Amino acid sequence: MNGIFFNRKSHGRAGIKPILALVASAKSAADRMVRLPRLGRIFAALVLSTLTLAAARAQSVHWETGDSGDPADLQLVFQDCTPDGDPELPHIDGTTLSVIGRSEQTSIVNFSMTRSTILSYRARSQRSGPIKIPSFTVQTNKGAIRVPAFTGGSARSAADANVTARLEPGSNSVWAGEIFPITYTLDVARRNFSQLGTNIEWNSAPLVVEEWSKFEPTEINANGEARLNITSTTRGYAKTPGPITLNAASQLVNLQSGSIGFGLFQTPRIEQLSVTTDRPALVVRPLPPAPDGFGGAVGQFKLTSKIVPTSAAVGEPITWTLELSGTGNWPDIAGLPQREVSKDFSVVQPHAKRVPAEGKLFDVTLTEDVVLVPTKTGDYVLGPVNFVYFDPITGGYKTIRTPRTSITITPPPTPTNIAPPASQETNEKNSSRAAEKAAPRSELKPPAPPIGIPRDPLRGSTTTLVPLSLRSLTIYALLPLAWVPIFWAWLAIRRAQQTDPVRPRREAKERLAALLAEMRNGTTSARPQPAALSSQLLRWQHDAAILWEIPHAAPSAAVFNGDPARSGEKSTLLPNQEPKNFNQIGPASDAAWYQLWHDADRALYSSDGALPTDWIARAESALAAKRVTGFRPLAAFRPTNLFPFVAAVAFIAFMIPSALFAALSPETLAKADSAYRRGEFASAEKIWSDAIATNPTDAIARHNLSLALAQQDRWGEAVAQAAASFVQSPSNSPARWQLALACEKAGFVPAPLSGFLPGGPVQALADFASPGVWQRGLILASIIFALALSILLFGAYRKPSRLRSWIASFMLGGGVLLALAATVSLHAYGVTGDRRAVIAWRAGTLRSIPTEADTTQKTIALPAGSVAVQDKTFLGWVRLDFENGQTGWVRKEDVIGFWQ
Repeated sequence: MNGIFFNRKSHGRAGIKPILALVASAKSAADRMVRLPRLGRIFAALVLSTLTLAAARAQSVHWETGDSGDPADLQLVFQDCTPDGDPELPHIDGTTLSVIGRSEQTSIVNFSMTRSTILSYRARSQRSGPIKIPSFTVQTNKGAIRVPAFTGGSARSAADANVTARLEPGSNSVWAGEIFPITYTLDVARRNFSQLGTNIEWNSAPLVVEEWSKFEPTEINANGEARLNITSTTRGYAKTPGPITLNAASQLVNLQSGSIGFGLFQTPRIEQLSVTTDRPALVVRPLPPAPDGFGGAVGQFKLTSKIVPTSAAVGEPITWTLELSGTGNWPDIAGLPQREVSKDFSVVQPHAKRVPAEGKLFDVTLTEDVVLVPTKTGDYVLGPVNFVYFDPITGGYKTIRTPRTSITITPPPTPTNIAPPASQETNEKNSSRAAEKAAPRSELKPPAPPIGIPRDPLRGSTTTLVPLSLRSLTIYALLPLAWVPIFWAWLAIRRAQQTDPVRPRREAKERLAALLAEMRNGTTSARPQPAALSSQLLRWQHDAAILWEIPHAAPSAAVFNGDPARSGEKSTLLPNQEPKNFNQIGPASDAAWYQLWHDADRALYSSDGALPTDWIARAESALAAKRVTGFRPLAAFRPTNLFPFVAAVAFIAFMIPSALFAALSPETLAKADSAYRRGEFASAEKIWSDAIATNPTDAIARHNLSLALAQQDRWGEAVAQAAASFVQSPSNSPARWQLALACEKAGFVPAPLSGFLPGGPVQALADFASPGVWQRGLILASIIFALALSILLFGAYRKPSRLRSWIASFMLGGGVLLALAATVSLHAYGVTGDRRAVIAWRAGTLRSIPTEADTTQKTIALPAGSVAVQDKTFLGWVRLDFENGQTGWVRKEDVIGFWQ
């Protein structure tokens, strides 16, 4: 190992302590040389000389090529010294050096330590070839050091990279003061272009120009190669006539020129070039001789005059408003022309109000209000007012003249309750009478309450129910009604089970089986008692008669032997047919039961009361052989079981509440309120914006944010936030106030909410709750309606009840009214009741595809205040779906969500 290198990023000064330490060590060694042998003294002298040379090594500053691989990267190396401030580089024709970084390096080679400070530069040149830097002097912490001349590296010009830029005036010959367009076009290969490095740098003198517009890329095909034409436009005018050569504009462009690394570690190599435009020539023609009254205005203008009122009394103010608007050289227009007014008026003339269009310097509206206070009665004429300007389109002067306006000044009104002077005695006599007869003047009117200033912010926070989607609302509204037929079917099955004619026989067979099991258990444990046995046999005969549907109250065994004389009628039982009643019993099916019944009668009524030992076994066998038809569920659909036709539901649909968002702490809310009251509206806006990002359904935070935006004259955003606050909390009076004020100042109102300002009876109903609450009300109405049907249906299967009928009818009516009110209210809110609803807070462009690069796509203007549903997003773009079926893409920052 020959050396050790230490590299570190730093901007501090390098110390010299290591060198001083080496010198001190050398001196100490010299002091000890006299005590060493001759060979030791020789070795010590060599070491001392080496250390002395290392310590006394001179500082230097020189150029080197950078290690980034880009030949345009250079390094100015300060060895064993540091720069004193920023170095002053020499002037190089056509080449500029820009600092891109600073680093420090420490190296130790063969016990020699070197500290270096390195400044990295990027060279940009208008021509290709090696970079030539002449010698110059630089100031360091060690004094002034001469930097030798350097030739190396290589710079590539924009022409070599086939990148060009040009300035194109709208016309080569213009009038002095005429507004004309200027277009900047950058032509670059699509495959090499990475991005723009800087904005356009241009000294526009002697022109007066606006700011450059946004860059608009257009892709073209030239000689089989895809190229980008990136354009930006501005407007300007020249004050003085004569030939002008415009200054060149420049811009840094990042190009991709190959790759660095390989495989997965390969990265594009970016090269930054400076592109300079041409210097187009322009001829500024002088204006023709000007007529009287010309004040230097050049362009197209419109002048209007308005006087309110045209009839007033002495002392009452009259406002005369002049408004000048249009496109022209507004920086050179001093103001509106003077107006002539009679000396019978006192004039109060405030400052004129100049309002430029957003982002425009030459589209301005100048308004001036003059207040006239008449001092005498009579008829007067105000106007006309003339404004002379030069129209560059026609090449001549034009005069705008406002019409004459006649006004009438009447005497001041005389108070009716003031009496002429009188003596003290007369006053005392008539004082009580005057008090009784005095009446207030009918023409006096109370002043209108002031309006136009945002109100104080509200305290606290809230959470509003988010509207359900159309699919969820439909499911939750229809689900209770879907349970009605289910409950109806259940009631029908229960009724069919209760009215089944075979049910007594099935129950009797079940009791017989249990009785025989009881009798068998009694015989195995001990001999049954006669009383217990008699009770069991009577129960057996009772259930056997039910099983065989024997109508006799006390039948005998003769009913089972098939004897017509004893059974009452001849048997009508067919072969393999189960008997259904006494009259169908025949001799082929009753032999076993006949014997069982006969044995039971003998045990009950004979003297010995003995029951055969095999009786129980024979009874169980006969019972098992006796078939009874089971329950048939289809019997529920018989008219006797299915009707009356009213259903009930045992369904409780829980309301789907909105997700609970984390609310801001009271300290944070108090901080926002305090910032607003101190006039720090930007700070208050930041806090309330964070609150909305955390909880988009905080109607109070949205209302307060609208107030903060209004205080900053950002009325478009204020309308959007106020509209969202109103929809989320329509019963909040301050929210309605702020929405009306913001809409008036911004000049637009969201279409779905226009009916609320002011509102009719439908809007008054909708004001009771937000769309999310009305949706839950519609679901509740469905539940109430289903419960009412359930009560009526349940009552149809029970005994009639007047109370039950009244309750069900009341619930039916209430459910219908609630459903009707919810439907009407949701229709009043329109698309704002959709959880995806957004509002465009400023005018923009609706595009067919989400990009600004393709100029061939179809676009339409999107007015401020447009409300639509956001159905898709893509890389900072959102697609809007309007009620008329129109869809289109806008930038995400151009819209604000009502619920998002």
